Amino acid sequence: MADPVALDERLRLRRWLAAVGLTTAAEDAARVDTPETNAIALLGAYSACETLLGLLAGVRRYKQGDEVSFPRLLTEAGAKVTIEADLGDDLDAMHRIRNAFVHASNTVAADETARAISNARRLMELVPFTVPAAANLSASGGLGSAVAAIVDVPAVGMWLRHADAMLAEGRVQLAADGLARALRSTLARTRPRLLPLPDPGRTQRQLLRMVAAPGDNEMEIVTSEIEGLQEWVLPLALGLSPAAYDDLVGVIGKALPNLGGGPPVHVRRPRDVLIDDRRVRQAVSRTAEVIFRLWAMGSLRPSPVDEREAEQARSYLENPTDLGIPG
Repeated sequence: MADPVALDERLRLRRWLAAVGLTTAAEDAARVDTPETNAIALLGAYSACETLLGLLAGVRRYKQGDEVSFPRLLTEAGAKVTIEADLGDDLDAMHRIRNAFVHASNTVAADETARAISNARRLMELVPFTVPAAANLSASGGLGSAVAAIVDVPAVGMWLRHADAMLAEGRVQLAADGLARALRSTLARTRPRLLPLPDPGRTQRQLLRMVAAPGDNEMEIVTSEIEGLQEWVLPLALGLSPAAYDDLVGVIGKALPNLGGGPPVHVRRPRDVLIDDRRVRQAVSRTAEVIFRLWAMGSLRPSPVDEREAEQARSYLENPTDLGIPG
């Protein structure tokens, strides 16, 4: 295993991911363009801006009674990085509009929401100046792309970015497939391993042993017990309850082993499962969190075959198709 990521760095990166998630959620809400969704989007983008300003200012710990006002946060961030005058004006305007909605129930217009989202994206561009670990981060894209930039494992990152891209295009089935492949690629690169080594001859050996001992079902019992234990161990190792893991897999499916190399593996998911935008967006968040946690623990490591797998999948990524198999 690699060394775990230092606590301060992990906290900074988590705040970055929170800001990306808030901004992405604000962008999703803004597409609906109603007074209610505009207000939700404004609040999400505003929270993202506050988070990013705190990251830029270096405020890391909350102390009860030490309330940091938005203007003070903006001033402290401006002392660390150069915040252009027009961005500062837009942040001030956003703060006033947010207060007018929260304290006076004013409605929020679409252009005000768009400005708040733009503020968040522009602040993201400044983060690498104060957070060295953020040097490879992008100010565009969603949560999957943000985690891909952090973990920097090609065979995992390409599928996270692919899931983000497909979701942005409304191709939710392909987005879910990308998440399944990202998760399997992650599990195949954990140390200690969370997936058994592929062994096509295992079943054959089991059958031979059972034939050699007619009526002896001990192997079946042992195999069943091991599989049942795996259903508990794997989710808990990922920081999920078995029920939460089943729910995630029920949406994204399971990427099948690719023993022969070549194009991306097929994805198997339960029959008659509704794959919709909302559930896939939730799956992006949960999958990204699992992958980030494994990386932060020092358990996720690049593989010597990463570049080869990325090259093999390149033609598919340029023209993705549904390779799903009903379960």
